[in-house]
Amino acid sequence: MRPFPKRLKFKQAYTSAYGQVQNRGAAFQRKLRLKEILETGSSHPPTASASESDVEGKAADGLATLPTESGPGFRTKHPLKWTINAKLEEGKLVEDGKPLVSPILARDACKCAKCVDASDHQRNFSYADISPDISFRDITRVEGRDDTIVRWLNDCAPHVKGDTTILSKETIASLKSEFRNAARWALYRRPQKLWDAASYRRDTTRIDFNDYMTDPKTLGETLHLLWRDGLVFIDGVPEDESSVAAIVNRIGPLQQTFYGPTWDVRSVPDAKNVAYTSKHLGFHMDLLYMRDPPGFQFLHCVHNSSTGGESRFADTFRAVDTLFDEDRNMVRTLMTYPVRYEYDNDGFFYSDAKPTILKRQELRVPHRVTTDARHVRAMKDVGHVFWSPPFVGNISNQPTHHELAHFVASSNAFAQILERPENVVEEKMDSGTCVIFDNLRVVHARNAFDINSGRRWLRGAYLNRQDFISKAVSMMPKMPVIRYIEAGEFE
Repeated sequence: MRPFPKRLKFKQAYTSAYGQVQNRGAAFQRKLRLKEILETGSSHPPTASASESDVEGKAADGLATLPTESGPGFRTKHPLKWTINAKLEEGKLVEDGKPLVSPILARDACKCAKCVDASDHQRNFSYADISPDISFRDITRVEGRDDTIVRWLNDCAPHVKGDTTILSKETIASLKSEFRNAARWALYRRPQKLWDAASYRRDTTRIDFNDYMTDPKTLGETLHLLWRDGLVFIDGVPEDESSVAAIVNRIGPLQQTFYGPTWDVRSVPDAKNVAYTSKHLGFHMDLLYMRDPPGFQFLHCVHNSSTGGESRFADTFRAVDTLFDEDRNMVRTLMTYPVRYEYDNDGFFYSDAKPTILKRQELRVPHRVTTDARHVRAMKDVGHVFWSPPFVGNISNQPTHHELAHFVASSNAFAQILERPENVVEEKMDSGTCVIFDNLRVVHARNAFDINSGRRWLRGAYLNRQDFISKAVSMMPKMPVIRYIEAGEFE
């Protein structure tokens, strides 16, 4: 009788194995079905009755009288036909019966009164509610117009059965673009200018305070210069504590930090920051120990009668371009290894790690092209530069000794380029002058000054970069007319 349990055990093992095979088979079938849904845009195979129903529904809605792109009853029963954007630019959603773009993207772009509130411009639906198996029911091209009417299968709320989406030719052309609001993103087609001391003095314009505060065209010119160069001087500023806040608020709200909405730069005993001393302060950027450092810094010279204390500025983007010309591997190294910045003093602790050169892709913004770089394609990859040696907590511990040696050498080469006399704009800030600079592009420094020779008082403030972008976008019509540069024009 002993063999029987063995046979039973074998049978149980066989049944268990068979069940596992069945489970794997079911899982495989589910994967195939999901793949079919993703490729065809439909979870149900098309039938003759369904097509006839679609035709009848189309006629009932009065759409059958309009010329259709792919005939009545079009269903996404074929895999997506991924082609170049040229077809989308013609306002086409399908070609040869195959969708040129995911129906999910097309449905997500609906701006009808049900989907987007006409007053606050906010969505009344979530992209997460779009059905994974949504598909085009039928597509109608309207003759004499650039509009396309879409009806859906497996649509989502707030649409009800029979509701349509009307897509303009421009909307269809943008469906595969990461930046679809072309009119607003056009700011990035205004080129940046890499400068040294000579080219900056030659090409820039100093701004009068009264014009800046009252004339929209002057404000537009200021924003243009900040976008192009990252450095602007304003003259004739009243020697008043509130002046710097007024200059900032002309563009956007003050960026609050632990230093307060505005702050004073004066030599004080037992300073908690090197800026509040009279000693030499090397090239740096402010508050890199914060996750979101200020985009722009404003420094108003309220009073200056001291000897020394000249302000110095340099364009880090030009330094990157020069370093790439001299040793491109050093640029790649500075893009690779992070530096941790820290502030740990007076009861405050901030810390964040950043590479010296941040790639533009990390910012998810369009390319900004330059017309005067030695290496235009390389500069298109540069988003921000972070450089602030006085506030470094530690460099990365990940590289090997050999890699660390190359990183240190690359950093030194970058620093030496910044310090080349031909790259430095130096100015003794007079009372009534305010300088504005891009804190994530332009480094600033200060020579030592004699605290016994006179009074030196600067008042500072910060502006968030997105607030600057918002104002610049709205002021584009007031900016100087330039030739827009396409992203690939200099490749």
